[in-house]
Amino acid sequence: MNLLQTFDTYLQHPREQAYNLFIDEKNLRFFKSVLNFFIAIITIMATVNISSTGHVNISFIIAILNFAVLLTLRIIYNKYFDTGNIRKSVFIFVIAQMLVFMSFDIFYPPEESEKSSETKNESEEVVKQDSSSLNFRVSMDEEDDTFFEYIVFAGILVLIFSFSRTEIVQLFVISLSLPLILLIVFQNAIEPEELIPNILIGVFLFFIAYSSERKRQKNFFSQYNFHYKKNFESIRMKKELNYAREIQLSMLPENDAVIGHIKISGISNPASEVGGDYFDYFKISENETGFFICDVSGHGVASGLLLSGLRSGMHLLLEDNSNPKLIMEKLNRMIRKTQNRKMFVTSIFAIIDTEKNKCRLFNAGHLPPYKISGESREIFKIKKHGIALGAMDTVDNSSEDNEVVIDFKKDDKLIFYTDGVNEAMNSINTEYGLENLEYYLNNNSEKDSTALLNGLLGDIKKFTGESIQKDDLTILIIQRI
Repeated sequence: MNLLQTFDTYLQHPREQAYNLFIDEKNLRFFKSVLNFFIAIITIMATVNISSTGHVNISFIIAILNFAVLLTLRIIYNKYFDTGNIRKSVFIFVIAQMLVFMSFDIFYPPEESEKSSETKNESEEVVKQDSSSLNFRVSMDEEDDTFFEYIVFAGILVLIFSFSRTEIVQLFVISLSLPLILLIVFQNAIEPEELIPNILIGVFLFFIAYSSERKRQKNFFSQYNFHYKKNFESIRMKKELNYAREIQLSMLPENDAVIGHIKISGISNPASEVGGDYFDYFKISENETGFFICDVSGHGVASGLLLSGLRSGMHLLLEDNSNPKLIMEKLNRMIRKTQNRKMFVTSIFAIIDTEKNKCRLFNAGHLPPYKISGESREIFKIKKHGIALGAMDTVDNSSEDNEVVIDFKKDDKLIFYTDGVNEAMNSINTEYGLENLEYYLNNNSEKDSTALLNGLLGDIKKFTGESIQKDDLTILIIQRI
């Protein structure tokens, strides 16, 4: 296998763990084909059995049960099997199929031997009587059988799949022990001319599997070490970015919360390791709750660093003041003083007062939020906004006050979002757009905040299909309860 194109994935894991992932992926690819093969073989065996004997017997029943199990595994294959359970499943599969095929030998009805006509007639009468009354027959094979051909059977399967050396040894011991136990139980004598060749072939097959595993592991570790040294710096950076992502996500509040008479549902999905979107909510007083959502220009490390400063600034500023416009002015000054890359931040800060049933909202260049009336189910777009933070020295360069005050009564909802929603693209580069967003909100206005959020995420995913997320996506839905 050429690992050059896929080694970046393995380098994200420790060496031993990476190798286990490698062989599990190989097993995951092969097991589906092996299941199909065994389903076909069992079908043929069951058909031959019933057509040659003309009646139901234990061997036939075992074949049908095995067929049902294998078919079920094949149907649920994509949902159930993954790299986390595939090797254990294959290990059990090998042992189970050995037992099934051994059972065929034990219970398969023997062929009619040459007997006297009288004995033959008596046997036929007994069979007919049994068949007519129970349609069922149990017979033991009277021919000598060492059962050791199944060590060859197991050896072939071990060569097809990939196991660790410990697992190969375990399978060898099991495949050697099972025939020996059955031989002691069902046979009186051992036939060396049948036993020795099968054992030798089985040992040879397991030896090849064991040696191949050592060679495969050695080759993988060699390539792993080579690529790890070659890409050491990028691997280190990747780990650092993943760590930064974990820290950033830990800064976000709980996705679902209830503060007094306010229900909150939010989510933020960064497009890369470190995102530029952020949402938060704050209990300001007994009746007031604050909400903040922002989108730093671009995404990546620079956006993430600025975002961390914004979060800290918000928490500090709210200790002294909760006026939306004053908060935005101070955040703007902070951004202008602390960075010179001409980055800007679109944001909304809102204060909901449940005693006055009012919402004070300041929009600094952000996308217009929506309000859903709990009484009429009407959708209102709140268009009024100022300029983005960091774009100019002041957030309001005109005499017009950009703070909006709206009613916010029982069952009303507010929907805040970033451009990762409306700019989400499908495979032909068509954007989801505000039209689809408004269409969804109009048709689902009766849903509560959690259901509305989950449904919107599902609608966006349905639109984009398998397309890669190109921008950070954040949604914050607030409901008065």
